[in-house]
This record gives sequence, C-alpha cells and structure tokens, in this order.
Amino acid sequence: MVLPGCGKQEALSGCVQQDALPGCAQQETLQRPNILFVFPDQLRANMCSVYGGRNIVTPNIDRLASEGVMFTNSVSTCPLCTPYRGMLQTGRYPTHSGILINFVEASPAQNPHCLANVFGAAGYATGYIGKWHLAAGVNTGHSLDGPRAPGVACGQAENPHLDFIPPGPRRLGYTHWQAYNFHYAYQDYWYYEDEPEKHYSHRYEADTQADQAIAFMGRCRQAGQPFLLTVAPHPPHPPFTSDYAPEGYVERTPQAPWWPPNVPADNPCTDEQLRCYLAMIQNADDNLGRLLDYLELSGLASNTIVVFTSDHGEMLGSQGRIQKMVPYAEAINVPLVMRWPGQIAPGSRVDALQTPMDHFPTLCGLAGLPMPSEVDGTDLSRVATGTDTDSREDVLIGHYSSGEFWFSRGYDFPEWRGVRTKQHTYVRWLDGAEELFDNLADPYQMDNLAAGGAEPAALVSLRSRLSELLAVAHDAFLPGDGYRGWYDDCRNLLRTGLGPVPS
Repeated sequence: MVLPGCGKQEALSGCVQQDALPGCAQQETLQRPNILFVFPDQLRANMCSVYGGRNIVTPNIDRLASEGVMFTNSVSTCPLCTPYRGMLQTGRYPTHSGILINFVEASPAQNPHCLANVFGAAGYATGYIGKWHLAAGVNTGHSLDGPRAPGVACGQAENPHLDFIPPGPRRLGYTHWQAYNFHYAYQDYWYYEDEPEKHYSHRYEADTQADQAIAFMGRCRQAGQPFLLTVAPHPPHPPFTSDYAPEGYVERTPQAPWWPPNVPADNPCTDEQLRCYLAMIQNADDNLGRLLDYLELSGLASNTIVVFTSDHGEMLGSQGRIQKMVPYAEAINVPLVMRWPGQIAPGSRVDALQTPMDHFPTLCGLAGLPMPSEVDGTDLSRVATGTDTDSREDVLIGHYSSGEFWFSRGYDFPEWRGVRTKQHTYVRWLDGAEELFDNLADPYQMDNLAAGGAEPAALVSLRSRLSELLAVAHDAFLPGDGYRGWYDDCRNLLRTGLGPVPS
C-alpha cells in the first residue's frame, strides 16, 4: 500500500510494492472495468468546493469532477443511512426492499439479487470496507415502537458481537469484508473480518479504510481479477466535536465560517461544530486523493470506474434543523462524481435526476452486466458517458417514520412524501401540510410557494404526480407506526408493500 509520507516517486520505487505487486508496470486492460465506489456518510453537496462550497476547498473531489462527470441533481430520496444503503445495494424502493429505517435487517430472501451478487456472479472480487448499517446490530430486539429501552438484544447472550455480520447471505454478495455495522470509534477505529473478533487500527477511521482499500485493489491487480469495492467511511457524520475530528484538520478550517442565509439567528449549530464537520470532509477528500493516486501509480486508473457520492446531507442549522430526514436541499442534495477514462468525458456536467436506486443499474450498464428484473432504478450509464439524455422528469422522495430507530409518529422528524423535479421540491407532510419550493429561483428554499392563497400550477400538477409515484412504489403513505407489523421483534423483515417476504 502507499504508506504515510510516501510521495509519488517514493511510491513508484517502493511503497506500492508493499502490495507484493510485480513492479508498477501498466496493467493490461481487463475484460470488464473495475468499480471503486466511495461514499462518506452525511456529506452534503454544497460543502464541496466544486458544488459551490465557500468554507473549504476539496481539491480531490474537484479533481475527480474535472476528470469525469458531475451530476448536479443527485438526490438522496430517503435521507437516512440504512434506507439509502438499502437502495444502493438492492436498486429498489424502500417499500419494495423493506429497508425503511435505521437498524433493521436487510432481508436476502426479499432481496436475493443485490449489487455484489450480480458482480460476483460475473467473476468480480467483491469487497466492502467500512460502515455497513444494513443490520439491526446492537439495536436487535430493542423496541420498534418508541425510544430504545435498555435490555438484552436478540441473540446477545450467545453472540455479544452484534455488529459483526458473518460470512454468508447477510453480506448481500460481498466476500472480502473489513467492516462493522455501526459505531463511533473514529479515532481508534475497529472493524470485523470473517470472525467475531474486533480488529483495532489505533488510527483514524477513514485513514485506515484507505489503506485497506489500496491493499485490496493491489491484491486484485496482482491476481488479474476485476473488482467491485465499496468504501464507506462513517465521518463526516456527527458527533461534530474535536474529540471525533481528525487530528490537525480543524486548524485548517476558517475560524469564522460562512453560514447560508437560511440559517436562523437562533442557529442550533455552533461555529465549532461546523468546523469539525468541515475538518472531517477535508480528511475524506485527502483519502479520496490517496485512492486516486494509487490507481494512477498502479496502472489501474484507465480501467477503473470511480464513483464518489454520499448517502445524504446534513442540515447544520439550515431551516433551523440539524441532522437529515427532512426534504430540504441540505439533507437530500448529495455530491455524485463518476470517472472512467476514455468512456466518460472529462469535465462533463449533467443535470439528470439521479437517485440511490440508480447506482445499481447504472454500474451494470457501464460494466455490461444484466440488471435483475426487480430493480426499480434507472440505468443512467448512457447519460454518464454522454451518449444519451435522461427523460425522467421527477422522482419520489420520502421519510417513513418520525423516529430513525423505531416506527413512530409525531416524533422529532415527522413523516413526509414528496416529488423532486429539476426545478421544484414538493412535499406533503403526514398532517396534510404542503411545501413547494422553486429550487432554481430560490436555492435556499426560503419561500414556500404553497403557503400563499392562490395555488401555483406546479402545486396542482405535483400533488397529482405524487399520487402516481406512490402507487408505483406500492407506498400507502402510512404513519410511521403503521409499518411496525412489517418486522418481528428482532427486526427481521416479514412483509413489504409487495406482500409477505418469500419463505
């Protein structure tokens, strides 16, 4: 691997050889492209300088955009960790996959043809590094009906390592595993491999994961095997305090950061919290740079599709909110940059609407693999390569429960559904309240067009369109506690909007 402190020339002469690679000669082109999919958690688009960020520069995200295609309308259609990951791996609506809230078990019976299953069957080495969050983990057996109560989780007496995902179907097709379900051990990072034993790196999380990714890609290069590698760092996720920020990075952020105009005077966030968030983003950018440098030095870059994105954004005081789970731009607008030299035009920009469900079919399209028939997403491979345009005019957005860990109504993050177009965001909350924003004229969403006396034509049209999209997704727009019967007490899936889970 490229060791800390190794520059390009040092890497060429020695550091890359830590992978036991046969020199650094250009690798022969593989029959199928490699896939490197990197998605740090909770990175909102407009924090990246290429997306207009004003507080820090993200040179490696910018570099990737200059060498590939940048999507300007990538939308986290359910801005919460586990539902996003479910859409990424299955290509399906949450109401079809059954992955609606955090800390539920992704069901291989309901979702037998996931992203890594398809690529593994085509001869790819499949690897997952980082935060998984597609299992109940330590929440197994905790209440699904309200705030978590302490107690013994299902199976905990027999297996105290509830954040260990054993080899087999629960890994949804990934065979190489250096991952964990969920934790906040950013500074002294730990992960699991194929045994229920924690491995500690004694280093910052994202730094460790970049090392692991480089080592995995090096082994695949040596074996001449194409790979699908997903790298999922937890930062820049809260807590936003200096104890969780990477060492030396907060000092690189502005002492008086810029705040957007939709942050109220009684901002629930502080300068220090924003600076810690920015520090984590800079570390994510640096580690992306390390991965890109390795691909160049090893000769893998020419035949590797690199995807950089995030699962959702972070409100950071905008609209007076924190976290995610709301329909506003800061929560649902995420960066998405893709690079494939010779296939994707450098410096290209597309405004096609893109959702988490689209990654699966798009990667299949780019790699020339068949897409499972149950996938709901859209293949945007020809959009990415500039050989076609996307005719899709709108996408369904939503949040299924007012609690991120349980099925409830009337809690901190009320349920909503909506429609996102290139111009508008339309939202209907569970209590019937509506919001409509013109994102082009009002990018900070400070003027609710649904609040006036007269109804704009867009409001009438999108209200009708929401009903159509809900029908496609088999989404009855239930209150959060209406989904409680979809799971057993150990958070295993029993049914979805399509009916009972296959036995």
